[in-house]
Amino acid sequence: MAVELLIRNPETNALKLVPVATSEVFRNYWMKGCSELKLRYVPRFEDGLDDFARSELSAAIQELRDLRLWFQGTQSPQDARGLVGRVDTVIAAFERVLNDPKLSIG
Repeated sequence: MAVELLIRNPETNALKLVPVATSEVFRNYWMKGCSELKLRYVPRFEDGLDDFARSELSAAIQELRDLRLWFQGTQSPQDARGLVGRVDTVIAAFERVLNDPKLSIG
């Protein structure tokens, strides 16, 4: 299984899948960082984002930035590179939704 985000454009019915991590990587790396950093929003990615409000996006982006720094400071350079790349992809997706009111994340 995988943890993914789905960006929707209800005007065009366009969908874009944004991969976050495999379930195993999410549990072993992302959730460990979330626990140590006491994050609120990122752990919700594991169960889907159906209840994720637009007003929460800025806080979620900040948590992702904090998690990115945690990965860089706690993981081997090789592991950090892959994890940071995925975090950057998710941040870009959230920023895209934040800047385009017709898009939503689910």
